[in-house]
Order: sequence, then C-alpha cells, then structure tokens
Amino acid sequence: IVALYRSHYAGAPFVRLLEGASLPDTKRVTQTNFIEIAFRIDPRTGRLLVFSAEDNLVKGASGQAIQCFNLCY
Repeated sequence: IVALYRSHYAGAPFVRLLEGASLPDTKRVTQTNFIEIAFRIDPRTGRLLVFSAEDNLVKGASGQAIQCFNLCY
C-alpha cells in the first residue's frame, strides 16, 4: 500500500504522505496548498481506512486558479 501511494503521488509536490503513527492534522495544512494523507488497516474488518486533511478555503476556486496559473507559467 505504501509503495502504491508513493508511486501515485510521486509527482505531486503538495501531497504529504504520512507514515508511522502520524495522522493528518489541520494545523499543518491551514493556509497552504498541502494535503496530508495517512492510512491504516483495520485488523478487525480488513478494510483500508484513509485519512486526509486539507484547507478547503485554499483548495477552493481561487486556490485552484493559482495552481493552474503556476502550471501554465
């Protein structure tokens, strides 16, 4: 699972994959373009649980416009 996430987000500079005991926290992503992603496997159900935190005000239309502008130039 770790290798899959790493390869998928390898070219995504604003994605932080958290490993170990760390979980996403809004304190670390507030007023940034970053998203933090962590996952756990629930041993009881065998399901993959994915956790994420992002600042949805920055990730709105204005933040998206800035990211598009940066990609163009």
